[in-house]
Amino acid sequence: MQKAFPTSSPNQKTVFITGAASGIGLATARRFANEGWFVGLYDINGEAIERLLSGSGFERACGSVCDVGNLDAVHRAVAHFAEATGGRMDVLINNAGVLTAGHFEVIDPGAHEAMVRVNVLGLTQVAQAAFPLLRDTADSTLLNLCSVSSVHGVPLLAVYSASKFYVNGLTQALSIEWAEHGIRVLSIKPPFVGTTMVAGMPAQLMKSFTVDLTPEQVADAIMHALAGSRDSYLLGGKARALGFLAKVLPASLGRRIVRLVTGY
Repeated sequence: MQKAFPTSSPNQKTVFITGAASGIGLATARRFANEGWFVGLYDINGEAIERLLSGSGFERACGSVCDVGNLDAVHRAVAHFAEATGGRMDVLINNAGVLTAGHFEVIDPGAHEAMVRVNVLGLTQVAQAAFPLLRDTADSTLLNLCSVSSVHGVPLLAVYSASKFYVNGLTQALSIEWAEHGIRVLSIKPPFVGTTMVAGMPAQLMKSFTVDLTPEQVADAIMHALAGSRDSYLLGGKARALGFLAKVLPASLGRRIVRLVTGY
């Protein structure tokens, strides 16, 4: 669908980003492009990717449509990126995700399925498909977008929260497993971010879980995390406080705090 633009030089660093057409993914793609990286933009919204590549700011970039829940589409996207970069992938940003909030028992089953398909299966498929490129690129990194809702299960976000527990667990496991291949694996865990994902969020949640970060601030945090050494980064004071309390308090007290914060 898209033209594949070769990297400008063998030494140019490369980044592959899912969910790159909007929100955190787009802000991150712009940040990397401004830093001189070769950027791969992949998203289920292929028309948006076409517009980005046709405009200014992504002259050193490639991209195409990619439904991360479709394994064939994932392999095509990774192959498309590899062709444009000569097989180099310095960083993979596993950003694509979906969210539906509400009472668990009334949410449409299709919405539950979508969160599992994209947030769990999609993230897994992208990481596995990209592994050969990451392995063959020195000092490469896989960064998974997680969430503060992986610290403790959040009511009205039950399946989304559970999907982020998966992301956290996979990140922890791969940070050990892939170390022998020279691949660093980490996650960042933002609170609610000012994107379309939080549109329609129940008012009960928004009273406590305020929108504290912009996509651009998360993009800055991603660059900071890549320069750091940890495998997990909680973003924002509230998130860090919740993470600390979850570690030091008994489970029963942690549950009471979450009930208090969410109005349950």
